[in-house]
Parts: sequence; C-alpha cells; structure tokens
Amino acid sequence: MLENKEIKEILKIKGMVRGVVFQSDAQYVLKKEGEAGLKKLEAAIAKTGQLIRYKEVKAVSWYPLSWRVLSLLFIQDTFSWDKQEMFKMGLTAPKFSFLVRTLLKYFISVKKTFKESEKYWEEHYSTGTLETFKFDLKNKYLILRLKNFKIHPLLCSYLRGYFQTITAFVIKASKMTSEETKCMFRGDPYHEFVIKW
Repeated sequence: MLENKEIKEILKIKGMVRGVVFQSDAQYVLKKEGEAGLKKLEAAIAKTGQLIRYKEVKAVSWYPLSWRVLSLLFIQDTFSWDKQEMFKMGLTAPKFSFLVRTLLKYFISVKKTFKESEKYWEEHYSTGTLETFKFDLKNKYLILRLKNFKIHPLLCSYLRGYFQTITAFVIKASKMTSEETKCMFRGDPYHEFVIKW
C-alpha cells in the first residue's frame, strides 16, 4: 500500500508526458486483469485525489509526469506485480503506441533510427534527454544514455523493456537482451541501457 507521504512527493515531480503512455498502461492492464482490473486501478488512484481516466486520455495531449509515476506504482501495487512484470509491461508498450509505429515507419536505415530516437524521446517526455552513445552493428550492441531523468526507480525496469522492444522493431534478431548498467538511483550521472542481439 502506498503511503500518503510518498504520494505527496510524487505529485511534486515536474514535467509532462504524452497521454499515449497511459493508453499503453491501460492496454496491458486490460490484457492481464480485464475491465474489472482497470476499474480497480482507477478507483485506487482516485483515492489520492488524482483522476486518471485511462479511456478518456488523448494520445498526443500532455499530462503531468507525476501521473506517469502514479500509474506505474498503482499498477504494481494493485496487482502485486514485481519488477519483472514491469519490465514485461515496458516490452509490450511500444506495440500499443501508434506514435511509435508512425515514427518508426519513416526511418529507412538502422543508424538513422537510433539517431532520431533522441528527438523521439522529446516527443514523449518534456524532461530528460536520450542519447545513442554507441551503436555497434558489427558487434551487435547498442548503448543508450538517458540523462536528467531521475524520476522514480520503477521507471528503470519499465524503460529497459521499452528500449529493448524499440530496438527489436529495427534490428531483426532471434535473441535480444537488455541491461541497465548505470542508474541515477545508484549514484551514476545518468541511466545507461545496453541492448545486445
């Protein structure tokens, strides 16, 4: 159960996020817990005084970044999901996002796709910067760095899955792994995700 003190701290988070993230959350919850699960989630969040109506959210509208954290925390809390389930949720999120599908279909080369991912981040979040630090097609790995984005550790598991699936959309490989090798919540200056295939 989330404590009021924690919720108050979360509500102080500055920044905005596109509504598509909430649509992705809703799709995953509906898939795993059904309509009753989504209603249960909305009711739990409403007790904080925040009303996230998942089916009314508009994909390209901006919403408080604090809601992004509340959504993930309440999903984890309501359904007793662990970090691995949050990682799986991140893995499926790009598949639900029309923004992702729309942006990726215009990128012809693999290299251009990862260069454009920096702009793509800005399309979703008003804070933080994503950098393709290293892209090595020969040795089959990619290093992404996410800077100025110390929001909540739960996002780390989610984003690791998210970035892995974005990579899988572009790189066709039979096996792919991802790891967060640096994390701002462990004292590092940025989050670093290494994706191998």
